[in-house]
Amino acid sequence: MAFQIQAKDSIVSFGVFPTINAVQNLNLDPTFNEENFSELGNDEYSATSRSPETSGSFEVTSTGSIASILARMLYNYTTQAYSFDYSTQGTAYNITHTDFENCVFDLLNMKAPGATFDECLLVHYAQLTGLTLRVDATGTGSETFSFEADLQEALAAPYHDTLTVPCTTTDADTIEIPAAMVSAGINSGTYAMLYVFKDNQKFDSSAASFTSDSEIDVTDAAFTTEAPYNRVSAVLMKRTPGAFPTIYNPTDARFIKGDRIDIWLMNSGVTPADSNRFLRCQSADINVDLTRDRLQEIRRNSDLSTTYWRALNFPLNITVNVNVLESSLDQWAALQGKTIDGGADVDSIDTNNIMNLVDFDESLDLTIRYYLQNNETKLAEITMTTLGITGFGERQQVQGRAERSLSFVGSNMTIQGWDL
Repeated sequence: MAFQIQAKDSIVSFGVFPTINAVQNLNLDPTFNEENFSELGNDEYSATSRSPETSGSFEVTSTGSIASILARMLYNYTTQAYSFDYSTQGTAYNITHTDFENCVFDLLNMKAPGATFDECLLVHYAQLTGLTLRVDATGTGSETFSFEADLQEALAAPYHDTLTVPCTTTDADTIEIPAAMVSAGINSGTYAMLYVFKDNQKFDSSAASFTSDSEIDVTDAAFTTEAPYNRVSAVLMKRTPGAFPTIYNPTDARFIKGDRIDIWLMNSGVTPADSNRFLRCQSADINVDLTRDRLQEIRRNSDLSTTYWRALNFPLNITVNVNVLESSLDQWAALQGKTIDGGADVDSIDTNNIMNLVDFDESLDLTIRYYLQNNETKLAEITMTTLGITGFGERQQVQGRAERSLSFVGSNMTIQGWDL
């Protein structure tokens, strides 16, 4: 019998952390980076060398959950913990552009034909390589996250009810499952060992085993015993698999409409307020290009990969596009640090009343604030400061309206979330 996987029969999780229930799509593109070897006198290839790699992206639609999603990716190599709180699962996180360096995570995609889940796709050691945000006056909004990783592995039943747990280092051969996760039922009694990863190095169950409910011993692991530690995670499978993945479901989703988003474009240093927000804004697009260099080493690796880290290049290249319906010159003057004076002397030039494009040399700030639908509760705020204008477009047509678009470039960003 043939089965078709429906979108509603696929659940995305980041390691042990469930995603917000508004992930709209997931794209994965595994490549093998093959290199063929040949020899004189042989009309066929002698051998093929492969270095597997997976790139991908997923989209979250109009939830205002960007801070919470990033917190599930942001790893601290000193504390060996993620920013996301496993116990409270809140959304109150403050993340800046420098934090993108350590956005590294395990992605699990659990799939099912119909109602019974029987497959889990593991993408280990993924690093964030791009972030695109869009908000629209019609109510459309989305955040797209791009990533690169080395490993993609499908786990079929009975190994499908799976999660990856971030662990802490006890000594060179021993790691510990955090107490909060043990109290949530993640221990040797309910889960069996599949893999342990030290950064991108894999140890299977022949080298890793539970020595107690929460302690795992790994033969010849050589874990770093002082901060900054290795990123160590254990891939565990449910001893008695469930028909449904062992995650929190459904998780809370906060949907945003057009009238629940504020967009301010202001002179640098001005505090956002209703009196100075950029009215008639139709859309705003932010593209964060997280260009990374692959750091590689030559060593024996059963996963066939020599990449041990993808280092982020600073300063970041963040581009912003804002589209507006043409509004009064008072607003455009304010963006150029001017105040129009209708009573200016006509015998001498008042530069406040002349707005040349070159006067956009002042740095501008952009703030996008998400509110909970039907009230004024803030969900998240994205702020970019000291933006430099790079382009200006103007269009006017019969039976249409005047539109203006502005393009900016910057290198810093702050994302703030609030708990509800």
